Amino acid sequence: SEIMDERQGFFIFDMGLGERNALNYNNWYANQTGIYRDGIQINDNYYQGFDIQNISVSEIDRIEEVSDVSSFFYGINSMAKSVNVITKDVFQPKPFTQLRFSQDRFGSLFADVFFSQPFSRKGNVQVGITKHSIDGRYANSAFNIWRGRGRVNLYLSPKINAKLNFYLDNYTRGLNEGLVYNADPNVLSDPEIAEVVNSESNEDLENYFYDLTMTGRFFKNQNSLTKFKIYSNNSNRQFIRVNETIPPYYSHSIQYGGELIQNFNIQHDKNLASDILFGGNIYLNLFRGYYPVNNNYSYQQNYYSLKGKYDLTYKGLFISGLIRNDNIQNNNYLNWGAETKALVYSNKDFLFELNGGLNYTSYFIENAAKDIFFNPFTTINDFPHNLYEIGGKIVYKDFTLEANGFKKSYDQWEEESYGVNSTISFISEYTDLVASYNYSNIGLFPVNYVKSDLAFKDILFRGKLKLKTGFNIKYYNINYITYQQQLLYSSNFTDNSFPQTSQFIADFYVGARIGKANINLTLANIFNSLVYNTYVYPLDDRGGFLNAISRFTIVWDFIN
Repeated sequence: SEIMDERQGFFIFDMGLGERNALNYNNWYANQTGIYRDGIQINDNYYQGFDIQNISVSEIDRIEEVSDVSSFFYGINSMAKSVNVITKDVFQPKPFTQLRFSQDRFGSLFADVFFSQPFSRKGNVQVGITKHSIDGRYANSAFNIWRGRGRVNLYLSPKINAKLNFYLDNYTRGLNEGLVYNADPNVLSDPEIAEVVNSESNEDLENYFYDLTMTGRFFKNQNSLTKFKIYSNNSNRQFIRVNETIPPYYSHSIQYGGELIQNFNIQHDKNLASDILFGGNIYLNLFRGYYPVNNNYSYQQNYYSLKGKYDLTYKGLFISGLIRNDNIQNNNYLNWGAETKALVYSNKDFLFELNGGLNYTSYFIENAAKDIFFNPFTTINDFPHNLYEIGGKIVYKDFTLEANGFKKSYDQWEEESYGVNSTISFISEYTDLVASYNYSNIGLFPVNYVKSDLAFKDILFRGKLKLKTGFNIKYYNINYITYQQQLLYSSNFTDNSFPQTSQFIADFYVGARIGKANINLTLANIFNSLVYNTYVYPLDDRGGFLNAISRFTIVWDFIN
């Protein structure tokens, strides 16, 4: 969640270390943002959102953001944004081991071990394990998790390879749902006297993820790929109220998914190329659970999707058309979109590019996820909307400026949502200067959000020390409180004014690579400000001289 909060357009409902911090994008709630791991969607099929704690920072190699217009194409309820986490895949002749240790505020201890072992020239095994525990700053905010992961890579022939993954996450956490507002900021910042909304609720979760991906090159053009994926997301959850005599709420959801896609890459001539992609998805969703109001319940819901995409590239012009048809409860929902990107001018030092697009998509809400107690699994609500986007990018030597404006209109409501996302950066040999500005017209997001990272970097001592140090600064103003109901993982917009509309925080950090070790130290909230996020939830109150050194991390790579 901290990584994505640096990106333009994102606003994180941050409820503390270890919590289900939600990734919201462009005025949409998190259950409309598709999260993928190596191309496989891992959103909750029960609540549509995503629990950020299911991914360890140690397994991330890089993160892809799909364009806003095309995001709907890749999964269910992903019309706001599709974010693909690409995991580390270490395949080399020698064994490889990586150790990460991090210590943070409030008793937070994080340790991760990753190991890769080749067993032939065509295969290897990778395993990793994570332990993360937090005492919590406020009442009922402790968190404890074990994560395990494993991978088998098989390069069966020059034409086909296979990848088998397994992930297990077992964790518990307190769900205090934020603080009861008090006009005295000293009360809210003191964990001994601050009152939480819910002091008795916690949850136990056990989540399994399996997937098998096979990729084939069966055609003369090596860019024409056949991809076949089968996977399962399996989640067990108990919601417990500590001092109540009624049994805990229990739910078990399983999704069996499959995807088959084929693309054909056609090079018409030196300047003109086409890429045609088509395929489909199957989602088989099973639910069962218990809650004292309606006792036992079970349900099955299957989704079927067909999709096609055509990309045309001519010199500096790119045009893409997308269509996806979802069949749910024997009802068809047709989604479509088109986008373009044009290189207007470029030379050695200068680039000017324009982009734009539009789409028509539907968002599905199962009544069960909204009203699980009294109306389980009866209907699907469809919320169609249009998205329009236009923007551009200018690059001059080390300087880059990019901006995108968007507007969303809805069939059910007259109110329109619109905003602007922009980033300016200067990346040179010794400096990284990056700042983004986001504007939103609705109360769900900050009206204005400025994020910046100002860093100096250098290579010292004949290349033995790589150093980066800088300031991470954020400012936003927000008008209304969004309440997070943690039983159903739902976000409810309220008309209540935010207790502190202007938020400002600045961190100072130092990072260094010495030999095979990365060492990082953060001096957080150096101006010691109380910052709120989501409900009355202090995002950060960790400054002051004695509490400033908030995070220490060391990552050590070594080859056996």
